[in-house]
Parts: sequence; structure tokens; C-alpha cells
Amino acid sequence: MNEPQMPRRGPSEEELSPGLHVVMSELAVEAAGTDALEAAFRDRLGEVDSYPGHRGLQVWRDDRHEGRYLMISWWDNPTVFREYMRSEAHHRSHDRIPTEPARARPVHVDQFTLIGT
Repeated sequence: MNEPQMPRRGPSEEELSPGLHVVMSELAVEAAGTDALEAAFRDRLGEVDSYPGHRGLQVWRDDRHEGRYLMISWWDNPTVFREYMRSEAHHRSHDRIPTEPARARPVHVDQFTLIGT
């Protein structure tokens, strides 16, 4: 039996090249807001998906700590990421962020640039 194909949400093997930039944002939300937050991610506007230089987005739920999430996005380089963060597309997406209790709070952000595979 064939496994179902999952939609690609990150860079393909061919897209992994030096200079690729990844941003990992840890988010926290009150336990009462987890369902609403997850629904918001599933029904997101998708502005980032067509932004030039964006390579993928994934949102992960921590299985051991309720209300803890990791959002991972891939970019051609750090400059493209910074440009997106200042863009109207980013502002439109964030205007849709749920309010309490589903409002996610940033806990920590890490950024890495690929130097080799």
C-alpha cells in the first residue's frame, strides 16, 4: 500500500544549498487558546507562501508541553526574511492573529544560515 503524499512545506533536497536561511520561532499560548490558534494556522492567509525568496513554512505542536509551538520558515537568505518582516504581506497576515486566549506570544527566535550539506 502506498503512503499518502504530504504537501511540501519546506525546501526540497535540491533547494538545500549554502546561504539558505532558516528561522525558528518558539511560541506559547494559553491552554484554553490552543484549538483557536491551531485553526488560525490551518486557515492562515498564506501571504508568505508566494513571497519571493520564501521556501517553506511549518508549524509544530510540542507533544509534551501544552501551548508550546515551533514555527519554522525557510528563506533564500537573511535579507529576504528581513524584507518580508517589513512588508505589507506580513502586516496583513499578522492583522489576523487571534486575540486572547489564543494569542501566541513569542518566547524565543533562532536564525541559522546553511553552510553546507
